[in-house]
Amino acid sequence: MRHAAAAVAVLALLMVGCGTQQSGADADDADDGSGKSRAAGLSWAYEHIDDVHGELLDGAALAPDDIWALGSDDVVDGRLAKAHLLHFDGRKWSREPMPVEGAPHLFRLDSLGSAGIRLSTVDRPGEAPGTRRDALWDGTRWVPLDSDPAGDAPAGPLTDVEVISQDDVWVLQGDGKVTHWDGSRWTVTPMPAKVAALAGSAADDVWAVGSRTTGPGVGGPGGEVRQLAAMHFDGAKWSLTKTPTYRFPDPVPPEPYAEFTGVDVASRTYVRAHGGHAYKGYDGEEVRDPETESVELSWDGTRWRDSGPLPGACADRTPVARDGDRGFFMNGNWHLTTDGTCSRITKPRLPGGHGARPESQQQLWLKKIVAVPGTDRVLGFGSVEVMQSGAAPDAAVVVTLKR
Repeated sequence: MRHAAAAVAVLALLMVGCGTQQSGADADDADDGSGKSRAAGLSWAYEHIDDVHGELLDGAALAPDDIWALGSDDVVDGRLAKAHLLHFDGRKWSREPMPVEGAPHLFRLDSLGSAGIRLSTVDRPGEAPGTRRDALWDGTRWVPLDSDPAGDAPAGPLTDVEVISQDDVWVLQGDGKVTHWDGSRWTVTPMPAKVAALAGSAADDVWAVGSRTTGPGVGGPGGEVRQLAAMHFDGAKWSLTKTPTYRFPDPVPPEPYAEFTGVDVASRTYVRAHGGHAYKGYDGEEVRDPETESVELSWDGTRWRDSGPLPGACADRTPVARDGDRGFFMNGNWHLTTDGTCSRITKPRLPGGHGARPESQQQLWLKKIVAVPGTDRVLGFGSVEVMQSGAAPDAAVVVTLKR
């Protein structure tokens, strides 16, 4: 799953509108366009509203009494925004200093299960390649990582993290290396093909997708330099599954290729992978190059087939977080179940005392959605944008899902 999701992965963005008027995309429609009623009980409620105006950019949970958020305060008088951490100890949320320095939007938080929480920076533009500022929360303290972690622990940028359980964690690094945490040690895992994304639903149901440079459809007629690769872990080993091959009609464009770039897994029979069929370069001839095409495939438990459109209002939306085996949280404040129900999540307004007037329009933007280990709790981290005349604060918020 894109961790989110999602480049060094761009974090998944969930937008929720909550105004006094119901219109357009922000209306709390009773019907989602598919003929199915909006599911009762799906709503966000405020867990924490920060006293300082700003936003929360990321979040991660190690335990019900050990939850972290990454925040940034509003910029005032041209000052550069500074990052800060917010911690929940089971009783209250409190601000904590950053263990390493860096611009807020260059940081990300990743839960690594019982291995801790990784706070990572993206290399700053203009700095020497490889310059990083990372730290690991071990449940007691933040430990700055001045160099690569010892042994086979993940190093450098993390592209995807899938926590199956606290002692079963898969990590995809920026260099394509896949490592696994079993509760006591990290193991580098050889993969059958190049990996671009991974996700899973159980210890014996993990998927990795990307591309391969050997096998059916590579080279020969059509000259494809690589084809789709979908790898499945059954609890013992990784194996390539059979995927369709792609080729362009003659005249074939330069360096054609097909690849998966993402995968979303809800259950053993509900997997969707996406990517594209494209090409590189320009042949210099006055021949119209063919159109590139998107690739959307679904796994039904037996084989890959073309994906049909998602139902109702979810048709043009993408998953931003997995909701256990129930389905997905979708962008635009919608929820999709594995039985095809697409429903809008009810939206809260800021309570009084936070600078928003009764007539204001409000939008709740969530940058990360996180399941709390060992519980049914789901938290969202983001901000409420207030639109009103005069002073219009942005409130950094944590919300909790009510079913």
